[in-house]
Amino acid sequence: MQKNNYSNFYKKGFILEKNFLTKDDKNKVLKVLKKNFFEYVPYLKKKTNLENTEFHQQILKLRKRKKLFGELYDKLNLSSDLRNIFYQDKFLKKFKQILKSEEVFLNGFMLRFDAPFDKRNSLDWHQDSPYYMQTYPKFNSGVCWLPVTNNSEKNGTLQFIENSNKKFLKSSFSNNDKYTTSQYSLNVSKTEQKQLVNLNQKFGDVSFLHMNLKHRSGINSSKKMRITIACRFHCMKHFNVGKEIYFYNDKSLRKKDKYIIKKKYII
Repeated sequence: MQKNNYSNFYKKGFILEKNFLTKDDKNKVLKVLKKNFFEYVPYLKKKTNLENTEFHQQILKLRKRKKLFGELYDKLNLSSDLRNIFYQDKFLKKFKQILKSEEVFLNGFMLRFDAPFDKRNSLDWHQDSPYYMQTYPKFNSGVCWLPVTNNSEKNGTLQFIENSNKKFLKSSFSNNDKYTTSQYSLNVSKTEQKQLVNLNQKFGDVSFLHMNLKHRSGINSSKKMRITIACRFHCMKHFNVGKEIYFYNDKSLRKKDKYIIKKKYII
């Protein structure tokens, strides 16, 4: 993986930068996690080393309490303190350099807790572009991927197909239940899979992935959670205001609003 070559974002579909976060940046992330899990994860009352097996055992135990863990997860995803990491000058500068634009838009903030051998929230091959149509059809936009744990093939780090970002592809949509992640999945050939790259990153590294890059969740065969935060960044030169997909879990809403379901996005 090459570093600091902005052209690789369009040529290969990704950029990886090592040690992008400062010690202060890392502490900000840890502070948010500790604040929200402090009451339920005894390990955090004494330590904050997120690579410690005890921490992961306690998080996995908490995850079994679906309702409580879901509420904590939603709260963390809405945390302005966590989202603010991506609004730092160095992140905004990087987004502008990559997209070659002085105006950028951030959305799609996300925190992931990927458990060992998880099938509930593991994503199959997909592009992020069907979810975020703001820069359709050129898709001058990307995903900023920031690991909180040290992510590797062992704990199911994100996998992608290098040079697969040239086209926006049609994909099939699935939405099983409220505890399963909705997704647009697509087929990837055996030839393409030979180009598979594991996004190996340590806490402090950051990667920038093109919105059309084909990727999926790896298989977490470890005994630990894979924890990652991310956001989407878009060029606003040719911007489709308001085009973002909203999923409706309520079947009655889906029946009433046929226009939204047919178009798959709100204008």
